[in-house]
Amino acid sequence: MITLARLHLPRLRPHTRTLATVTAWGAYVGAFADGASPPPRLEPASLDVPAKITLPLTDSARIHAVGAGVRHALIAAADSSGGPPTHTQLLGFGLNRRGQLGAASTAPPTALVQSLVPGRVVQIACGREHSALLTRSPAQGRRTTVMTCGANAHGQLGYATAEPFGDLWRPVEALDGLMLADEAAAKVQCGLDHTLVLTTHGRVFAMGWGADGQLGAGPGLTGDSADPVLVHGLPHPVIDISASTDFALAIDATGALYYWGNAEYGQAMTGARIDQVLVPTRAHLAPAPVVAIAAAGTLALAVAGADRSLYVCGYGALGLGPERTATLEPLCIAALGAVSRVWATTDRCLALDADGRLHSWGLANAAGRLGLATDTARGDPLPANVFAPQPLPIDPGDIDPDLVALGNDIALIAKNHTVAE
Repeated sequence: MITLARLHLPRLRPHTRTLATVTAWGAYVGAFADGASPPPRLEPASLDVPAKITLPLTDSARIHAVGAGVRHALIAAADSSGGPPTHTQLLGFGLNRRGQLGAASTAPPTALVQSLVPGRVVQIACGREHSALLTRSPAQGRRTTVMTCGANAHGQLGYATAEPFGDLWRPVEALDGLMLADEAAAKVQCGLDHTLVLTTHGRVFAMGWGADGQLGAGPGLTGDSADPVLVHGLPHPVIDISASTDFALAIDATGALYYWGNAEYGQAMTGARIDQVLVPTRAHLAPAPVVAIAAAGTLALAVAGADRSLYVCGYGALGLGPERTATLEPLCIAALGAVSRVWATTDRCLALDADGRLHSWGLANAAGRLGLATDTARGDPLPANVFAPQPLPIDPGDIDPDLVALGNDIALIAKNHTVAE
Protein backbone atom coordinates (compact mmCIF):
# COMPACT_ATOMS: atom_id res chain seq x y z
CA MET A 1 0.00 0.00 0.00
CA ILE A 2 1.32 3.33 -0.94
CA THR A 3 0.70 6.17 1.49
CA LEU A 4 0.55 9.63 0.02
CA ALA A 5 2.06 12.29 2.22
CA ARG A 6 1.44 15.99 1.85
CA LEU A 7 4.71 17.79 1.46
CA HIS A 8 4.97 21.21 3.12
CA LEU A 9 7.34 23.13 0.92
CA PRO A 10 8.68 26.46 2.07
CA ARG A 11 6.94 29.36 0.38
CA LEU A 12 9.43 31.21 -1.72
CA ARG A 13 9.24 34.94 -1.28
CA PRO A 14 9.73 36.96 -4.45
CA HIS A 15 12.84 39.09 -4.48
CA THR A 16 11.93 42.70 -3.86
CA ARG A 17 13.68 46.02 -3.79
CA THR A 18 12.88 49.51 -2.63
CA LEU A 19 11.96 52.16 -5.17
CA ALA A 20 12.11 55.59 -3.58
CA THR A 21 10.24 58.35 -5.39
CA VAL A 22 10.11 62.08 -4.75
CA THR A 23 7.36 64.30 -6.11
CA ALA A 24 8.11 68.02 -5.96
CA TRP A 25 7.08 71.45 -7.14
CA GLY A 26 8.19 75.03 -6.67
CA ALA A 27 11.55 76.80 -6.87
CA TYR A 28 14.72 75.05 -8.09
CA VAL A 29 13.21 71.58 -8.42
CA GLY A 30 12.79 71.87 -12.20
CA ALA A 31 16.49 71.06 -12.55
CA PHE A 32 15.81 67.55 -11.26
CA ALA A 33 12.63 66.77 -13.20
CA ASP A 34 12.64 63.59 -15.25
CA GLY A 35 14.18 64.40 -18.61
CA ALA A 36 15.52 67.79 -17.52
CA SER A 37 18.92 67.60 -19.18
CA PRO A 38 20.44 70.11 -19.33
CA PRO A 39 18.70 71.81 -16.39
CA PRO A 40 16.33 74.65 -17.26
CA ARG A 41 18.13 77.93 -17.78
CA LEU A 42 15.40 80.02 -16.21
CA GLU A 43 15.76 80.75 -12.51
CA PRO A 44 14.54 79.52 -10.18
CA ALA A 45 14.08 76.47 -12.47
CA SER A 46 10.62 75.98 -11.09
CA LEU A 47 7.93 73.36 -11.62
CA ASP A 48 4.40 74.74 -11.42
CA VAL A 49 2.77 71.31 -11.17
CA PRO A 50 3.88 68.32 -9.08
CA ALA A 51 6.28 66.01 -10.94
CA LYS A 52 8.63 63.15 -10.17
CA ILE A 53 12.22 64.28 -9.79
CA THR A 54 15.42 62.30 -10.31
CA LEU A 55 18.02 62.03 -7.54
CA PRO A 56 21.28 60.01 -7.30
CA LEU A 57 19.93 57.24 -5.05
CA THR A 58 21.01 53.60 -5.06
CA ASP A 59 18.49 50.82 -5.73
CA SER A 60 18.44 49.81 -2.06
CA ALA A 61 18.18 53.33 -0.65
CA ARG A 62 15.18 54.37 1.39
CA ILE A 63 14.19 57.97 2.00
CA HIS A 64 13.94 58.49 5.76
CA ALA A 65 13.06 62.19 5.99
CA VAL A 66 12.47 65.35 3.94
CA GLY A 67 12.52 69.01 4.91
CA ALA A 68 11.93 72.37 3.22
CA GLY A 69 12.39 75.93 4.44
CA VAL A 70 12.69 79.33 2.84
CA ARG A 71 14.24 78.48 -0.54
CA HIS A 72 16.19 75.42 0.55
CA ALA A 73 15.34 71.74 0.96
CA LEU A 74 16.93 68.54 2.29
CA ILE A 75 16.32 64.84 1.60
CA ALA A 76 17.76 62.09 3.83
CA ALA A 77 18.39 58.65 2.29
CA ALA A 78 20.17 55.54 3.54
CA ASP A 79 20.56 51.85 2.72
CA SER A 80 18.64 49.94 5.38
CA SER A 81 18.82 46.51 3.74
CA GLY A 82 21.47 45.32 6.22
CA GLY A 83 19.83 46.75 9.34
CA PRO A 84 19.88 50.24 10.85
CA PRO A 85 22.17 52.51 8.79
CA THR A 86 25.42 53.72 10.29
CA HIS A 87 25.34 56.88 8.15
CA THR A 88 22.72 58.84 6.23
CA GLN A 89 23.23 60.65 2.94
CA LEU A 90 21.79 64.16 2.84
CA LEU A 91 20.89 65.72 -0.50
CA GLY A 92 20.26 69.45 -0.40
CA PHE A 93 19.42 72.10 -2.95
CA GLY A 94 18.39 75.75 -3.01
CA LEU A 95 20.03 78.69 -1.28
CA ASN A 96 23.08 77.91 0.87
CA ARG A 97 24.70 81.24 1.69
CA ARG A 98 24.69 80.46 5.42
CA GLY A 99 25.54 76.77 5.10
CA GLN A 100 21.93 75.72 5.73
CA LEU A 101 22.45 72.65 3.51
CA GLY A 102 25.03 71.28 5.93
CA ALA A 103 28.12 71.78 3.79
CA ALA A 104 30.19 74.73 2.65
CA SER A 105 29.41 75.03 -1.04
CA THR A 106 29.30 77.71 -3.71
CA ALA A 107 27.25 75.51 -6.06
CA PRO A 108 24.23 77.13 -7.76
CA PRO A 109 20.82 76.61 -6.12
CA THR A 110 19.89 74.06 -8.80
CA ALA A 111 22.84 71.80 -7.92
CA LEU A 112 22.75 69.07 -5.29
CA VAL A 113 24.89 69.58 -2.20
CA GLN A 114 25.67 66.26 -0.50
CA SER A 115 26.80 65.50 3.04
CA LEU A 116 26.93 62.53 5.44
CA VAL A 117 25.75 62.39 9.05
CA PRO A 118 26.11 59.48 11.49
CA GLY A 119 23.16 57.21 12.19
CA ARG A 120 19.68 57.39 10.71
CA VAL A 121 17.97 60.72 10.17
CA VAL A 122 14.54 60.47 11.79
CA GLN A 123 13.29 63.94 10.92
CA ILE A 124 14.32 67.17 9.17
CA ALA A 125 13.17 70.74 9.82
CA CYS A 126 14.21 73.85 7.88
CA GLY A 127 13.89 77.54 8.72
CA ARG A 128 14.78 80.75 6.93
CA GLU A 129 18.51 80.04 6.71
CA HIS A 130 19.07 77.20 9.16
CA SER A 131 18.23 73.52 9.36
CA ALA A 132 17.86 70.87 12.06
CA LEU A 133 17.98 67.07 12.13
CA LEU A 134 16.81 64.44 14.56
CA THR A 135 19.14 61.42 14.30
CA ARG A 136 19.46 58.02 15.94
CA SER A 137 22.41 55.60 15.71
CA PRO A 138 22.44 51.88 16.61
CA ALA A 139 24.75 52.61 19.55
CA GLN A 140 22.29 55.12 21.01
CA GLY A 141 19.38 52.74 21.40
CA ARG A 142 16.29 54.87 22.04
CA ARG A 143 18.32 58.06 22.48
CA THR A 144 18.37 60.66 19.74
CA THR A 145 20.59 63.58 18.76
CA VAL A 146 19.52 67.01 17.51
CA MET A 147 21.94 68.42 14.93
CA THR A 148 21.81 71.91 13.40
CA CYS A 149 23.57 74.04 10.79
CA GLY A 150 23.16 77.35 9.00
CA ALA A 151 22.49 80.89 10.19
CA ASN A 152 23.09 81.50 13.90
CA ALA A 153 22.78 85.26 14.37
CA HIS A 154 20.04 84.69 16.97
CA GLY A 155 21.40 81.46 18.47
CA GLN A 156 18.93 79.28 16.59
CA LEU A 157 21.53 76.49 16.28
CA GLY A 158 21.49 75.98 20.04
CA TYR A 159 25.12 76.94 20.62
CA ALA A 160 27.34 79.99 20.18
CA THR A 161 29.51 80.36 17.07
CA ALA A 162 32.32 82.78 16.29
CA GLU A 163 30.68 83.51 12.93
CA PRO A 164 26.95 84.27 12.50
CA PHE A 165 26.51 80.83 10.94
CA GLY A 166 27.76 77.24 11.02
CA ASP A 167 28.08 75.39 7.72
CA LEU A 168 28.61 71.88 9.12
CA TRP A 169 26.20 69.63 11.00
CA ARG A 170 26.89 69.79 14.72
CA PRO A 171 25.00 68.28 17.68
CA VAL A 172 23.22 70.55 20.15
CA GLU A 173 25.19 69.29 23.14
CA ALA A 174 23.45 71.64 25.59
CA LEU A 175 20.28 69.57 25.25
CA ASP A 176 22.03 66.53 26.73
CA GLY A 177 22.46 68.33 30.04
CA LEU A 178 18.75 69.22 30.14
CA MET A 179 17.36 65.76 29.45
CA LEU A 180 16.26 63.43 32.23
CA ALA A 181 17.75 59.94 32.43
CA ASP A 182 15.09 58.32 30.24
CA GLU A 183 14.21 61.38 28.15
CA ALA A 184 15.11 62.01 24.49
CA ALA A 185 14.29 64.44 21.71
CA ALA A 186 11.18 63.30 19.82
CA LYS A 187 10.53 66.09 17.30
CA VAL A 188 12.24 69.23 16.05
CA GLN A 189 10.69 72.27 14.37
CA CYS A 190 12.26 75.36 12.81
CA GLY A 191 10.67 78.77 12.77
CA LEU A 192 12.22 81.46 10.63
CA ASP A 193 15.05 82.08 13.10
CA HIS A 194 14.31 79.85 16.09
CA THR A 195 14.21 76.12 16.82
CA LEU A 196 11.86 74.03 18.99
CA VAL A 197 12.54 70.55 20.39
CA LEU A 198 9.81 68.29 21.79
CA THR A 199 10.94 65.52 24.14
CA THR A 200 9.58 62.08 24.94
CA HIS A 201 8.50 63.44 28.34
CA GLY A 202 6.33 66.08 26.68
CA ARG A 203 8.61 68.99 27.45
CA VAL A 204 9.43 71.67 24.85
CA PHE A 205 12.77 73.48 24.57
CA ALA A 206 13.40 76.55 22.40
CA MET A 207 16.44 78.46 21.16
CA GLY A 208 17.09 81.37 18.83
CA TRP A 209 15.12 84.51 18.06
CA GLY A 210 12.71 85.51 20.84
CA ALA A 211 11.57 89.04 19.99
CA ASP A 212 7.94 87.99 19.52
CA GLY A 213 7.81 85.56 22.40
CA GLN A 214 8.31 82.56 20.13
CA LEU A 215 10.65 80.96 22.69
CA GLY A 216 7.83 80.87 25.25
CA ALA A 217 10.38 81.76 27.93
CA GLY A 218 7.89 83.52 30.20
CA PRO A 219 6.35 86.92 30.99
CA GLY A 220 8.47 89.84 29.81
CA LEU A 221 11.14 87.60 28.27
CA THR A 222 11.64 88.39 24.60
CA GLY A 223 15.40 88.10 24.24
CA ASP A 224 17.31 85.73 21.99
CA SER A 225 18.92 82.61 23.45
CA ALA A 226 21.67 80.39 22.08
CA ASP A 227 21.03 78.04 25.00
CA PRO A 228 17.91 75.86 24.88
CA VAL A 229 15.28 77.22 27.28
CA LEU A 230 12.26 75.34 28.61
CA VAL A 231 8.98 76.68 27.24
CA HIS A 232 7.22 78.15 30.26
CA GLY A 233 3.68 77.46 31.46
CA LEU A 234 2.47 74.35 29.62
CA PRO A 235 0.25 72.58 32.21
CA HIS A 236 0.34 69.08 30.70
CA PRO A 237 2.85 67.03 28.69
CA VAL A 238 2.92 68.00 25.02
CA ILE A 239 2.43 65.39 22.28
CA ASP A 240 2.95 67.53 19.15
CA ILE A 241 4.38 70.90 18.10
CA SER A 242 4.36 73.02 14.93
CA ALA A 243 6.29 76.14 13.89
CA SER A 244 7.41 77.68 10.60
CA THR A 245 7.68 81.44 11.15
CA ASP A 246 7.48 83.37 14.45
CA PHE A 247 4.84 81.56 16.50
CA ALA A 248 4.22 78.02 17.69
CA LEU A 249 1.35 75.61 18.26
CA ALA A 250 1.30 72.66 20.66
CA ILE A 251 -1.15 69.87 21.47
CA ASP A 252 -1.02 68.55 25.02
CA ALA A 253 -1.91 65.09 26.30
CA THR A 254 -5.51 66.15 27.00
CA GLY A 255 -6.04 67.19 23.36
CA ALA A 256 -5.97 70.92 24.17
CA LEU A 257 -4.29 73.41 21.81
CA TYR A 258 -1.78 76.03 23.01
CA TYR A 259 -0.26 79.02 21.21
CA TRP A 260 2.69 81.37 21.80
CA GLY A 261 4.65 83.95 19.79
CA ASN A 262 3.57 86.58 17.28
CA ALA A 263 -0.22 86.94 17.06
CA GLU A 264 -0.68 90.25 15.26
CA TYR A 265 -2.88 88.67 12.58
CA GLY A 266 -5.34 87.21 15.07
CA GLN A 267 -4.11 83.68 14.42
CA ALA A 268 -3.88 82.71 18.12
CA MET A 269 -7.49 81.40 18.20
CA THR A 270 -8.22 83.51 21.29
CA GLY A 271 -10.79 85.82 19.71
CA ALA A 272 -8.43 88.80 19.85
CA ARG A 273 -5.58 90.33 17.90
CA ILE A 274 -2.58 90.33 20.24
CA ASP A 275 0.83 91.58 19.23
CA GLN A 276 2.82 89.04 21.25
CA VAL A 277 1.81 85.98 23.27
CA LEU A 278 4.74 85.48 25.66
CA VAL A 279 3.33 82.51 27.61
CA PRO A 280 1.59 79.49 26.04
CA THR A 281 -2.11 80.31 25.97
CA ARG A 282 -4.95 77.86 25.42
CA ALA A 283 -6.81 78.39 22.15
CA HIS A 284 -10.58 78.85 21.94
CA LEU A 285 -11.38 75.72 19.95
CA ALA A 286 -14.60 74.02 21.06
CA PRO A 287 -14.29 70.68 19.22
CA ALA A 288 -12.04 68.25 21.04
CA PRO A 289 -9.61 66.69 20.93
CA VAL A 290 -7.18 68.50 18.63
CA VAL A 291 -5.35 65.80 16.66
CA ALA A 292 -3.24 67.68 14.08
CA ILE A 293 -1.82 71.20 13.77
CA ALA A 294 0.08 73.44 11.36
CA ALA A 295 1.51 76.89 12.09
CA ALA A 296 1.80 79.16 9.05
CA GLY A 297 2.80 82.84 9.13
CA THR A 298 -0.49 84.72 9.33
CA LEU A 299 -2.80 81.81 10.10
CA ALA A 300 -3.04 78.64 12.17
CA LEU A 301 -4.66 75.30 11.30
CA ALA A 302 -6.03 72.62 13.63
CA VAL A 303 -7.78 69.32 12.94
CA ALA A 304 -10.22 68.64 15.77
CA GLY A 305 -13.22 66.65 16.88
CA ALA A 306 -14.44 63.14 16.19
CA ASP A 307 -15.19 64.11 12.58
CA ARG A 308 -11.62 65.43 12.07
CA SER A 309 -12.77 68.79 10.70
CA LEU A 310 -10.14 71.39 9.80
CA TYR A 311 -10.32 74.77 11.54
CA VAL A 312 -8.48 77.95 10.57
CA CYS A 313 -7.87 81.29 12.25
CA GLY A 314 -5.96 84.40 11.22
CA TYR A 315 -5.53 86.35 8.01
CA GLY A 316 -4.86 85.66 4.32
CA ALA A 317 -5.81 82.68 2.17
CA LEU A 318 -7.71 80.86 4.90
CA GLY A 319 -9.24 78.21 2.67
CA LEU A 320 -12.69 79.79 3.07
CA GLY A 321 -12.85 81.50 -0.34
CA PRO A 322 -11.98 85.06 -1.41
CA GLU A 323 -14.90 86.52 0.55
CA ARG A 324 -13.42 85.56 3.93
CA THR A 325 -9.78 86.50 4.45
CA ALA A 326 -9.75 87.25 8.19
CA THR A 327 -11.19 85.71 11.35
CA LEU A 328 -10.36 86.02 15.05
CA GLU A 329 -12.30 82.87 15.92
CA PRO A 330 -11.62 79.41 14.45
CA LEU A 331 -13.80 78.60 11.44
CA CYS A 332 -14.29 75.21 9.81
CA ILE A 333 -13.10 74.61 6.24
CA ALA A 334 -16.16 72.48 5.55
CA ALA A 335 -15.33 71.82 1.88
CA LEU A 336 -12.52 69.43 2.87
CA GLY A 337 -14.59 67.11 5.05
CA ALA A 338 -12.50 64.85 7.28
CA VAL A 339 -8.78 65.70 7.26
CA SER A 340 -5.96 63.41 8.36
CA ARG A 341 -2.88 65.69 8.16
CA VAL A 342 -2.07 69.38 7.57
CA TRP A 343 1.05 71.38 6.71
CA ALA A 344 1.55 75.15 6.51
CA THR A 345 4.21 77.80 6.16
CA THR A 346 4.22 81.58 5.69
CA ASP A 347 1.12 82.01 3.47
CA ARG A 348 0.41 78.57 1.98
CA CYS A 349 -1.16 75.32 3.19
CA LEU A 350 -1.60 71.64 2.37
CA ALA A 351 -4.25 69.25 3.69
CA LEU A 352 -4.59 65.50 3.23
CA ASP A 353 -8.21 64.38 3.25
CA ALA A 354 -9.60 61.06 4.46
CA ASP A 355 -9.44 59.63 0.92
CA GLY A 356 -5.72 60.34 0.61
CA ARG A 357 -6.09 63.34 -1.71
CA LEU A 358 -3.79 66.30 -1.18
CA HIS A 359 -5.19 69.85 -1.40
CA SER A 360 -3.27 73.13 -1.77
CA TRP A 361 -4.12 76.80 -1.28
CA GLY A 362 -2.33 80.05 -0.47
CA LEU A 363 -1.04 83.39 -1.69
CA ALA A 364 1.42 84.38 -4.42
CA ASN A 365 1.19 81.42 -6.78
CA ALA A 366 4.55 82.30 -8.37
CA ALA A 367 7.43 79.95 -9.22
CA GLY A 368 4.92 77.13 -8.97
CA ARG A 369 4.89 77.35 -5.17
CA LEU A 370 1.26 76.18 -4.84
CA GLY A 371 1.62 73.33 -7.33
CA LEU A 372 -1.47 74.62 -9.14
CA ALA A 373 -0.98 75.72 -12.72
CA THR A 374 -4.70 75.44 -13.52
CA ASP A 375 -8.04 75.14 -11.77
CA THR A 376 -8.25 71.36 -11.65
CA ALA A 377 -12.05 71.43 -11.75
CA ARG A 378 -12.46 73.62 -14.84
CA GLY A 379 -9.03 73.58 -16.45
CA ASP A 380 -8.77 77.38 -16.29
CA PRO A 381 -5.54 79.12 -15.27
CA LEU A 382 -5.52 79.85 -11.56
CA PRO A 383 -5.13 83.41 -10.25
CA ALA A 384 -2.10 84.51 -8.30
CA ASN A 385 -3.89 83.84 -5.01
CA VAL A 386 -5.85 80.65 -4.30
CA PHE A 387 -8.31 81.17 -1.45
CA ALA A 388 -9.98 77.75 -1.40
CA PRO A 389 -8.42 74.26 -1.27
CA GLN A 390 -7.68 72.78 -4.69
CA PRO A 391 -6.82 69.09 -5.23
CA LEU A 392 -3.31 68.41 -6.48
CA PRO A 393 -2.75 65.92 -9.33
CA ILE A 394 -0.85 63.42 -7.18
CA ASP A 395 -1.68 59.73 -6.91
CA PRO A 396 -2.46 58.91 -3.24
CA GLY A 397 -0.18 55.89 -3.68
CA ASP A 398 2.77 58.27 -4.08
CA ILE A 399 2.13 60.02 -0.75
CA ASP A 400 3.61 59.04 2.59
CA PRO A 401 2.22 61.55 5.13
CA ASP A 402 5.40 61.18 7.19
CA LEU A 403 7.51 62.21 4.19
CA VAL A 404 5.89 65.53 3.24
CA ALA A 405 7.74 68.86 3.49
CA LEU A 406 6.22 72.25 2.76
CA GLY A 407 8.60 75.19 2.53
CA ASN A 408 8.08 78.79 1.54
CA ASP A 409 8.82 78.11 -2.14
CA ILE A 410 9.51 74.35 -2.30
CA ALA A 411 7.36 71.30 -1.59
CA LEU A 412 8.54 67.67 -1.42
CA ILE A 413 6.59 64.42 -1.11
CA ALA A 414 8.47 61.12 -0.87
CA LYS A 415 7.37 57.49 -0.88
CA ASN A 416 9.29 54.23 -0.50
CA HIS A 417 7.67 51.61 -2.74
CA THR A 418 8.39 47.89 -2.42
CA VAL A 419 8.54 46.38 -5.90
CA ALA A 420 9.11 42.81 -7.06
CA GLU A 421 11.99 42.03 -9.39
